[in-house]
Amino acid sequence: MIRSRDDADTRVRTRRRLLQAVATGAAALALPGASRSALRSETPDLVIRLVAAPSQVSIRPGPPTQVLRFTGEVLSGRRDAVRPSESYLGPTLELRRGERVRIEFVNRTGESSIVHWHGMIVPARADGHPRFAIPSGQTFIYEFTVRNPAGTYLYHPHPDGRTGRQVYLGLAGLLIVRDDEERAVGLPDPSYQLSLVIQDRRIDEDNALRFSPTMMDAMSGVLGDTVLTNGVADAAFSVAPRTYRLRVANVSNARIYKLAWSDGGPLRAIASDSGLFDREQGMQTRPYVVLAPFQRVELLEDFAGRANAGRLSLISESFADPGGMMGMMGGGMMGGGMMGRRQGERLQIARFTIAGRSSMSSEPLTLPRAERSTPRGGRELQTRLEFRRMLGLLNGRTFAMDAVAPDEVLPLDQESRWAFVNETGGMAMPHPMHIHGVRFRILGRRGDAPTDLRDGLIDAGYHDTVLVFPGERVWVGVAPTEPGMFMYHCHNLEHEDGGMMRNCWFGARHAG
Repeated sequence: MIRSRDDADTRVRTRRRLLQAVATGAAALALPGASRSALRSETPDLVIRLVAAPSQVSIRPGPPTQVLRFTGEVLSGRRDAVRPSESYLGPTLELRRGERVRIEFVNRTGESSIVHWHGMIVPARADGHPRFAIPSGQTFIYEFTVRNPAGTYLYHPHPDGRTGRQVYLGLAGLLIVRDDEERAVGLPDPSYQLSLVIQDRRIDEDNALRFSPTMMDAMSGVLGDTVLTNGVADAAFSVAPRTYRLRVANVSNARIYKLAWSDGGPLRAIASDSGLFDREQGMQTRPYVVLAPFQRVELLEDFAGRANAGRLSLISESFADPGGMMGMMGGGMMGGGMMGRRQGERLQIARFTIAGRSSMSSEPLTLPRAERSTPRGGRELQTRLEFRRMLGLLNGRTFAMDAVAPDEVLPLDQESRWAFVNETGGMAMPHPMHIHGVRFRILGRRGDAPTDLRDGLIDAGYHDTVLVFPGERVWVGVAPTEPGMFMYHCHNLEHEDGGMMRNCWFGARHAG
């Protein structure tokens, strides 16, 4: 593995600190069941077993497709916490704010893996860092209290260098958090909520998922030739002529979507990555919505207004590839374009048939009050995003399992200002930057986002992933509340697996 440019002394100090901070938690998670039980101080409200293993499913007519798949079951607590999937996607996990949760992850994939709870604020030892990856045949125990507000989150594997492959072959699922405040907003009840998990895949004539990244794929990311929504090709839904809440998640390895309605109607967003917008921000109405890998958006759509048409499609409109020449090369033979469609092509996401009689409209929407702001701290960070010599770099560094540099340390319980800078030459391409263990505000952008995508960017609300275009500088406000080692990285999964990932430390650093 290519190592970081951190000096040897930094690595030694960091390693000592990690061993001290992690020893008790990691040991507890690796112990046999009886010993682990003795170390638990809180009785969970909910215990779930989540198993990752090979399986086969029918994606389209013809032979079944071999996949990796999460399956789940409730061992104790609410039976409705695990909702099975009808496709290769993992079950939807429904958690409640304030709930104490234990999840037993059983790895039967045939290779090392670990699960990351994308967007969730959990202790460092429960975040799914690659240092906790377990071999096939072993079990890892997560325990945490749900602190996030109601919203749409994700879970997926996070082993070093293998995340892209494991997600591509099927290991991902939705995680929905509910709370009392959400119920008071006036949103459609669960009968009128739909989740749309969007992925693109290369599927051959035998219905096999093909994941064999080329040199160009490693630079631009793997793009597929088929759009799957909820694991289904040419997905279709029947809806009543009334208002629905749509939870839309981009779980593609590298594709950016420009979501729009086929009839040109506007999209009304009520939430981004990490919960509902507040009253001051209000509903965000856009002609289209840009969704980068592993970003989410919640839409409120009144199908009654389209009842006369009877049919409607959610599409991804065409746009110029923000990677420039990389996009043109990625669409040719070098980039595997004979199998994958180019970034920015027009794509069909899902079809909706509007049937039945009009039913009562939803209650008036009253978004929650703004959260109390976190005190502004004095910490200013800057991370340069570069792609040079086939390597994704963050401030000139690639991934090292236990390395944390001085410019990767943030204080607890105060908001630091962190700039992601994609202005530094090399190969120009967009990077969706994700920070583990926090939800952050987007404070501002400098530079020009592409004109055919600019109007679809939603920077309101709280996020865990932000898309940074070539030539842009984006500032986010980050206020960690959980101490210890977390991660930040590009969520183009080929970039992440190629080393465009680093550790960050929340809280005071120990001298070691």
